[in-house]
Amino acid sequence: MNDLTGQPSPAGHCARSGHTDDPAVEIVWGMPAGMGPLWQGVPSGPGIRGVLPPRSEVEALYGAAAAEPPLNEDPRFAALFADVYDVSVRKGQVLMTLTRTQPDGRLSSFAYGHHWRWEEQKYPWAFELQSRLGEASTELESTFALNLLARDPKQREQGLGRRTLQTWIGEVGHCGCWLQTDDIDSPARRLYEELGFAELGHGPDAPNGQPGLVMFRSPR
Repeated sequence: MNDLTGQPSPAGHCARSGHTDDPAVEIVWGMPAGMGPLWQGVPSGPGIRGVLPPRSEVEALYGAAAAEPPLNEDPRFAALFADVYDVSVRKGQVLMTLTRTQPDGRLSSFAYGHHWRWEEQKYPWAFELQSRLGEASTELESTFALNLLARDPKQREQGLGRRTLQTWIGEVGHCGCWLQTDDIDSPARRLYEELGFAELGHGPDAPNGQPGLVMFRSPR
């Protein structure tokens, strides 16, 4: 998948906030055909930029964020979502926006996802999603799916999650985008609503055992 102009997006492009001491949000596109079976990811550290982080860092950061109230998720879900990330990067092109702390370069937030076409989704979760959404599922065709969003719980009140997601939306907004979240009142859900996502319907069960809430943001 190329960017919205039809040209490959340059890895390592950064979007800075208005505060000079805030970490820059990196924009990283994977390879159009995926990174291949030998991909391992480059561990985060000082001077590392413009690369997709390894599976282990995605699991660790999401696990720490999701363990906090109100989600209180079991760590096994972080491992599952990290496996999905690993497969997505190896087999197709993903878009990730992320921040790293300074000066150690540690991963501190990320959002990632990929272009969505129903004919390419050949796995049970997607079949169940389409079935539960019914006619509303057509809204998702040729949009971008946001697979995962996480922010270091030790870095609250800094706007990292918002800036990371806003940058991701800025890359794909003209196509429209969607996500599935827990159908509960949470900071993440309120953030999605503030950034233009609206309820579309319910999808497969979320980790809490309740139907997941699908939220859609129209092309802008």
